[in-house]
Amino acid sequence: MMTKEEATAKSESRWYEGKFPQEIVEFQLYEDKLCMPLQLYQEAVEKVLGRPVYTHEYKTPERLIAEYEAIKSADGCQLQQGHEMA
Repeated sequence: MMTKEEATAKSESRWYEGKFPQEIVEFQLYEDKLCMPLQLYQEAVEKVLGRPVYTHEYKTPERLIAEYEAIKSADGCQLQQGHEMA
């Protein structure tokens, strides 16, 4: 996990610009310090999870991580099935 200074430097680098929502979630969801504007992170999480995400949900990131992992796993299964049918 990053220190406060590292998270601030990462945010100031604007690393998130040009990233797809899943790329943002893949990094930020597993980091305990916010490294980007909350509004942009929230938009990315909502797109990836396909539902509104409320600020209180960030207090229990384990639940969001579990939900994301389930979606990622399901997407992987669909991709594999698609390749098998080709």
